[in-house]
Amino acid sequence: MTVPNAPEAVPVKLPTAFAPAERAGVEEVLRQHRKLVGLPFVCDFLDAMPNMAVVLNGDRQIVLMNLAFREFLGTGDPEVGVVDQRREVFEALVASALGKRPGEAVGCIHSRETDGGCGTTKFCRNCGAARAIVNSQKWRGLDVQECRLTIGNGEGVETSVDFRVWAQSLDVEGERFTVFSLIDISHEKRREALERIFYHDVLNTAGGVQGLSELMAQGQLPAAGIQEAATVMSQSADQLVEEIDAQRALSAAESGDLEVAPRVVHSMELIRRVLNVMRTSTAGRGRELHVESTTQPFEFTSDPVLVRRVLVNLTKNALEAVPVGGVVTVGARRETDAVVFTVHNASVMPVEVQQQVFQRSYSTKGAGRGLGTYSIRLLTRHYLRGQVSFVSNESEGTVFTVRLPRALAVAH
Repeated sequence: MTVPNAPEAVPVKLPTAFAPAERAGVEEVLRQHRKLVGLPFVCDFLDAMPNMAVVLNGDRQIVLMNLAFREFLGTGDPEVGVVDQRREVFEALVASALGKRPGEAVGCIHSRETDGGCGTTKFCRNCGAARAIVNSQKWRGLDVQECRLTIGNGEGVETSVDFRVWAQSLDVEGERFTVFSLIDISHEKRREALERIFYHDVLNTAGGVQGLSELMAQGQLPAAGIQEAATVMSQSADQLVEEIDAQRALSAAESGDLEVAPRVVHSMELIRRVLNVMRTSTAGRGRELHVESTTQPFEFTSDPVLVRRVLVNLTKNALEAVPVGGVVTVGARRETDAVVFTVHNASVMPVEVQQQVFQRSYSTKGAGRGLGTYSIRLLTRHYLRGQVSFVSNESEGTVFTVRLPRALAVAH
């Protein structure tokens, strides 16, 4: 049997940033495949599994896959597990996945970044799927992890999928294989994330109200400042009600169909409200917040609640990244067809943090707290129809940039 487009064996040792790059050639992969399908009940057992599952050889290449995995790839057929049934369909399936590594088969965007493929890039060090497979092969046992893969078609269309993965090493007639199974938990992660975003943002706002009320109760505000403090508290209370109301929509946003409410927003008023809230928050204590000197006053049309939430999260993260006495600067400018907001601080993120900064579950602050930057990208890209990016280096510090359309168009 010929295997068109199947990866060839790596003839020389290739550099890798994580797992070995070497792989078996086509004939070896086919030998291993025939060995497994020739065993009684193996294909039937795999196809009976509700989770996607593949069997990998020692070079992490797929030598057998079950029905659920084939259906995920769009090539499922209940009869293609045996070589002599539906041979033309089987050969097409072989060409699409057999001999590839899991990330290559499903289209992980990072699997195309090195000659070694899946498992060999710098991003693979933090991939739960790659770690589970390597750990299972190393310790010859079971390893369970979670991972988030960004899957793309090579033409700019990308989607992120969350998986829970299991890797179990086993011996088959003196040859070592790994059963690798995975289940899509994107729905579960999205629901958890949206709930935690709500609690995260409500606590930000409530913390501001609490800080001002403490100052007023302790009599630490001059008479002239009481009215201003009361105004800020009133704005924060209004925002708190907006946050709670918005949660009704967020809880129903698992399908990605969050309803937004665009209206005219004033840039300076928006920034002032964000800074007022953050100056009285726990994160803002002992730190300075400034408006960038080049900030422009302008109007644009968007959802003010969601834009404020994005900027509050960015500002809170920046404040937490600088020591007491540190400075965070918020700015805004208008472009031809967009408006741009920036949040700057002088600290530099470690490389490993930069590689995972927008991941849903990653945080340097502990388990369950990796929602700040994830929520920023989720709201900016999917609901505000904008883009968020960052730079972090010694010369510039860390600058997060949010670019939004001047007029948010809402699909009906």
